[in-house]
Amino acid sequence: MQTELHKANENYLEEKKKRRVDVAAEVEKRKAVESTVGELYDFVDELYDEIAEARTDVRMANKHINATKKSKSKADTIAQKRLDLLNDLKLRFNNVKDMLIDETKEREALSRLQHIKLEIKKEKNIGRKGGASRWPVHIVLLICEMLVNGTPPTAVPANLQSTQAAFVGIEAKELPSVNFVRQCRTVLQNLNETLSALRLGRAENWYQLFTDGTSRRQIAFQNMVIALMEDGTLDPVIVSSCMVVEDETSDMQVKSILDTVSFGSCISLCLFLFHI
Repeated sequence: MQTELHKANENYLEEKKKRRVDVAAEVEKRKAVESTVGELYDFVDELYDEIAEARTDVRMANKHINATKKSKSKADTIAQKRLDLLNDLKLRFNNVKDMLIDETKEREALSRLQHIKLEIKKEKNIGRKGGASRWPVHIVLLICEMLVNGTPPTAVPANLQSTQAAFVGIEAKELPSVNFVRQCRTVLQNLNETLSALRLGRAENWYQLFTDGTSRRQIAFQNMVIALMEDGTLDPVIVSSCMVVEDETSDMQVKSILDTVSFGSCISLCLFLFHI
């Protein structure tokens, strides 16, 4: 019994020592855990401080963004107002510019009309006393312009009267007669032949030649158009719109064409010599 009691005491002591060792190990583990938890608490506190600082930075950044947006909105409003003002000033400037141009044109037209009004009266031939008189050159050119536009000679005096009344405000006391207007067709023909001869004389070569014939009351007519090449496009020049031929045979047509071209060449040579 004594021996068993002695063993039991030894076992108890050993078990007590083991428990002490286990308790010491648990205490160490607990201390380590507490230390780790303390470090975690410190880390969490640091994170909380960083989060608070980040929130403060975000709040300040939002305030700065809002202030920037307000500044941008104000700047956009000011810029839009200035742009509208600039566009309005440009529009006013263009309107004033157009008004000045129109006023300048009106003044030029008024001075031209006053000058024409002074010259609208018939001019007498120099060196002659009384008798026949002549119309100014600008009236003749206006009549030729109307004839070129297709106005019949009988309608030209009425158109001149309408123009006089519209631009001057009073009706003309004297107007060119229909016979005078018909005589201006000869002037227009001479101008056409002279200008066509001048253009054909200045051209380096003639690109194409067109002719066409017709008849009125058993009278044969022939026209001729010569096309010049300018800037890659054909530019027709009316040499003659009414060439009277004896008959409609090809020989007579060729003869009329050659005569017209020869006459135009002579005019071109005269113009060239006069220019020299």
